[in-house]
Amino acid sequence: MDVSQESFPAMPADGRRPPRTRSQRPVDPIRRHGWIQDKLDHLMYESAMLPGVRFDRPAGDPGWFSPGSAMWYVHSHFSAIAGGFVGLMCEGVKPDMVYGGLDHSDFFNDRKRRGGRSASFYWATVFGPTEVAEKICRNVHRYHETVQGTMPDGTPYAANSAENLRWAHAGLTWGYIRGHQLYHPRPLPPEKLDEVADGMARIHEAIGATDLPRTMDEIEEYYRQMRPRMCLNEDGAWALDFAFSEINKPGRAPLRWALEDAMPWWAREILGAKSTPRQRAIGRRLNRVVVNGVQTAIGTPWYVKEARERIRADR
Repeated sequence: MDVSQESFPAMPADGRRPPRTRSQRPVDPIRRHGWIQDKLDHLMYESAMLPGVRFDRPAGDPGWFSPGSAMWYVHSHFSAIAGGFVGLMCEGVKPDMVYGGLDHSDFFNDRKRRGGRSASFYWATVFGPTEVAEKICRNVHRYHETVQGTMPDGTPYAANSAENLRWAHAGLTWGYIRGHQLYHPRPLPPEKLDEVADGMARIHEAIGATDLPRTMDEIEEYYRQMRPRMCLNEDGAWALDFAFSEINKPGRAPLRWALEDAMPWWAREILGAKSTPRQRAIGRRLNRVVVNGVQTAIGTPWYVKEARERIRADR
């Protein structure tokens, strides 16, 4: 079998179908500069950021995290991009979160803009001044209050439910830390990574989350408790296939292997990941080259530079 032709995750037998209440645009073509550069360019556009995000003032404002913190260290490197991908995968096996996305998110109409807003939320809370971080969290909480509905079986869902916020926290935190461990040339020791988990909890508590796991061990235990309740249904498979359509294209199997490598073990089981340990190791090595190549090309991100200048401005 040609592994480059495999699809992940598996699609329903009758093929793709549109979201229940959202129109779908065709998947965007690969730009002439390549898929990764295209993603990077669009994520950097200010038009894709949440409104009100800034990093350059007020002078001297320390924000929520300091330049020497583990949060700054992890989030200022391009390896952090794995966090969003792994978090999205984890949401895909929790049906109420799937339907919240299908019914309310504009991801299926403009995923680059949606990705830019998600990225800018963490830029703002990790590197932004205090007032910006607090305001962005209040706005996100208010938006989540509108994300409510009913699944096809009649079960209600709500983005701001304690369970969904906790699940999102675990997936994103795992993703950021796992990406850092796999791809950063100088990864932090475990105790410092627990500082990252705690910092992510601080951010997610500001949007209404409660009773969060705050270390990697606590996240592992939380996953062991939640694993029996997770499943991949038809709509979740469609949503994930749409989200990761680029890595399912011919010749991109190593990208899929790398994504599977970054997932929690239980997610690989639910999603039926077919990659072998050897393939995941290959994907890891290739992706490490790509991630650090991009990091070298972009250098210190502009928002990190502005944040540093803001903090030093009154000295």
